[in-house]
Amino acid sequence: MENRLLTTILALTALIAVLALAAVGLFRPAQTVTAQPGVSNMPQIVVIGSGEVKVEPDIATITIGVETKAPTTQEALAQNSAQAQAIIDRIRQLGVEAKDIQTTGISIYPVYDEQGQNITGYTVSNMVNVTVRNIAQAGDLIDQVVQVGANRLYGVSFGVSDMEAVLAKAREAAVANARARAEQMARASGTSLGRVLFITENFGASPIPMPMAADAYGSAARSAPPVQPGQQTYSATVQVTFELR
Repeated sequence: MENRLLTTILALTALIAVLALAAVGLFRPAQTVTAQPGVSNMPQIVVIGSGEVKVEPDIATITIGVETKAPTTQEALAQNSAQAQAIIDRIRQLGVEAKDIQTTGISIYPVYDEQGQNITGYTVSNMVNVTVRNIAQAGDLIDQVVQVGANRLYGVSFGVSDMEAVLAKAREAAVANARARAEQMARASGTSLGRVLFITENFGASPIPMPMAADAYGSAARSAPPVQPGQQTYSATVQVTFELR
């Protein structure tokens, strides 16, 4: 009897010890992990750099239109289609490829009398974008399409064919500008620049074309207008984070 009681007491003692050890393991405080040296705890400097590249455009985009009026939609559309096709044919004769001619809008709308109550006819409008890869040809192209029926000139804009090459130069200039700024501020603070930690490009708008007003070039004209591309400025902006030493 005494042996059995002793055995029971020893078993309970062992069980209590196991539970205590388990509790210590489950509820012990989490180990403190020392942060490794990295970007978040080192001296840094953040700067904005900008770069610009001025280039002479090598392509022009001309938006040409033809507008016709007639008593019925069928007549107005037929007249407009004939004039629009004549314009496209003349553009192709000037050496412009089909891929550089794009219809951008066709509309039909009624024309009302002075009281705005009765329909007196219909107007059909057709717009075409033409990409001219020889800018010297732009003025002659405008003159030629007017002669075959174009009576609307909505605008002329300029651009470059290899945009990525131009923007690459602007980015290089922006990064160089950012480094120069950072170096100047580091010297002023008695430190020096280390490695680049982060770099981000901030995207901006492309150059805005300067449109010509509608009907700026009338159908009675018979001489090519001067088209001067001038220069365009393309820019890039970057944000750069440098390590400070």
